[in-house]
Amino acid sequence: MNESERYTDVVAALAGVEAEVSAAEAQGMLCGLFCSTETPEPAQWIAQVLDGLSPKGEPAREVLEALSALYQDTRDRLENDSLEFEPLLPDDDAPLSDRATALGHWCEGFLFGIGVAGSHDPAKLPREANEVISDLTEIARIDPEAELDEDNEIAYTELVEYLRAATLLVREHTALPSSAQPAVGGDRADPDVLH
Repeated sequence: MNESERYTDVVAALAGVEAEVSAAEAQGMLCGLFCSTETPEPAQWIAQVLDGLSPKGEPAREVLEALSALYQDTRDRLENDSLEFEPLLPDDDAPLSDRATALGHWCEGFLFGIGVAGSHDPAKLPREANEVISDLTEIARIDPEAELDEDNEIAYTELVEYLRAATLLVREHTALPSSAQPAVGGDRADPDVLH
């Protein structure tokens, strides 16, 4: 299943149970939870995504299947040394406003997840990781009404790439502190570009 199909699948499953958490926010939350020395339990994350809901029947089965598949795919990609991780966001054919909204939701979810994981102690994280978390706080406030033009399209693409690299960097310093994995580099994106 490619990223676009996975996104569509999770969106439909969450809509089927009238979840308030978006697909992007759900994966962002999961990635934040993975920034911990403890591997998050799928049931714990699914319960947070479906908080306050009691899905039944076929919609319940579909959302559990979609979220379980997203958990496994995200875990496999985060733990893969070939840096295959991608944030779960709408396809590039979607309107920029939808993609920007999802990007903001993803960041909100990530910040929530890292807070729940208890990993964000600024005193224990290197400067780069603290800067990333600060940047994600800014990106979470992204303006979804940004005008569709080439500059904003480029800025969005840069933010998505930054998000990918930033997630791997924070995870390296929180979940894998003793690891000898190389730092994930990349230029810092300006979180204000789509404001």
